[in-house]
Amino acid sequence: MESNELRIFRIVAREGSITKAAQILGYVQSNVTARVQQLEAELHTQLFYRQRGMVLTPAGEKLLDYAERVVRLLDEAHQVLNDASEPTGRLKLGAHHTLSAIHLPMILAKYHKVYPNVELSLTTDYSDALAHKVRHFELDGAFVKSGFEDANIVQELVFEEQLVLISRPEKEDVQSVCNQPFLMNTIGCPHREQLEIWLKSIGIRSIRYLEFNHLDAIIQGVISGLGASFVPQSAIQKYEEKGLVRSFAVPAQYSSSKTYFIRHKDTLMTSALKEFTNMLQQNPLRSLPIQQYT
Repeated sequence: MESNELRIFRIVAREGSITKAAQILGYVQSNVTARVQQLEAELHTQLFYRQRGMVLTPAGEKLLDYAERVVRLLDEAHQVLNDASEPTGRLKLGAHHTLSAIHLPMILAKYHKVYPNVELSLTTDYSDALAHKVRHFELDGAFVKSGFEDANIVQELVFEEQLVLISRPEKEDVQSVCNQPFLMNTIGCPHREQLEIWLKSIGIRSIRYLEFNHLDAIIQGVISGLGASFVPQSAIQKYEEKGLVRSFAVPAQYSSSKTYFIRHKDTLMTSALKEFTNMLQQNPLRSLPIQQYT
């Protein structure tokens, strides 16, 4: 049983598809199929049900747990043996859409300038998807919109700001704003959930949505008169100063937006990751102090 076979097995199990696994690995499909079959022959057991994709058998589920641990230990050994005092190598980070669009580029640019030998990569996704990648050691760390009650996750509050209701400037009161469709992310977005809780608290239960999954598109849609939205105040400040949008405050219990930096408790603290967390502490995204949670 070779480590490369276990890596291929993990990706096929994760994606549930030979085709997707081959695309990720950069292999031809027949090669991936052959390696999986070779592993099954060596272990004398079927690892996948091959109907409507690749679904793990009970034996496959058992092997996946070991494969995750073996591959992680091999990667960790490689990192330890190749880690230098001067940060080098890969640093795989994730961030939710809003942060990656507004606040993160500055800190990443500064980090790259100080540590040019670190190969930075950034994955933008929803918080739950990012947390899943952190739990499975696919990311060294990620910025997410909400904390997680998970003993395997270490999290730090790095950023907090207020959300505001926004609309075209001719809308003069909250009621007229709320009679419009709301331009928001898809279901599962914490901001959308906070908006719904607040609207219900003021007696509005029928909400129309236009779903956009990019902050800039949402703001431009509001400017164009498509409807209203509920976004970080920092994102619309320059537009409000130009008279393109108007913002309305929402009670604090509904409008606080927090961003946490999370990592797996067993993630190897390479010099690259250590210096990144140090830079976060020395250059907070806002003036709020970082608070440690475990």
